[in-house]
Amino acid sequence: MGDDTGFSWPPLGSEEDLRRRLSLVTAADTTRGIFLNGVLESVRQLGSESTVRYCLEQSGEQRFVDLFSYPIDTLLRMSYAGARLLSDDTRSFSEVMRQMGYVSARGFASSTMGKMMLRMILGQPRLLLDTLPVAHRMNTSSGACKVRWMGHTRAVVLITRDFLPSAYTEGSLQGAFESAKVRGLTVRTHPTASLDNEYELSWE
Repeated sequence: MGDDTGFSWPPLGSEEDLRRRLSLVTAADTTRGIFLNGVLESVRQLGSESTVRYCLEQSGEQRFVDLFSYPIDTLLRMSYAGARLLSDDTRSFSEVMRQMGYVSARGFASSTMGKMMLRMILGQPRLLLDTLPVAHRMNTSSGACKVRWMGHTRAVVLITRDFLPSAYTEGSLQGAFESAKVRGLTVRTHPTASLDNEYELSWE
């Protein structure tokens, strides 16, 4: 799959796609357990407990502690296992990934840390987006998150070393905006490098 950035990528959801992403992961790339639990919860909602057990087997773990840090490749393997099982003729791989991101964001919003942040930003999209880089640093050791304002109801979020497919991040942004009671979010994704994406946001 090619795009206007000049780089190519294997078909989304393929084994080559997963291998390419895993090959770019380093030992320093980690994420919080709350996002792995978000993947499991979305698998539970879309599938069954047997699907959840299968995803855990793929991760090599029995459970995840929300605030602990885990290797990002664990999240990759587990989310790909779940999305492959749950995608079919009526629900694409990308749609499952989007749901995983959405559920994970809603899960973070209901956590103690998330509730503290929500109290400050409820109904205020500017504050929500201004806190995104901080939330990113708190929850992952990989890459960076930057926000560029384009107007009163428009902004661009740049995320580097964005290991999961962009649909996951699109779902995360949707979940964050809904949790903050901000309506009418639309997201357009523009890849800028192999693992870097710009997310163009607009809302009501």
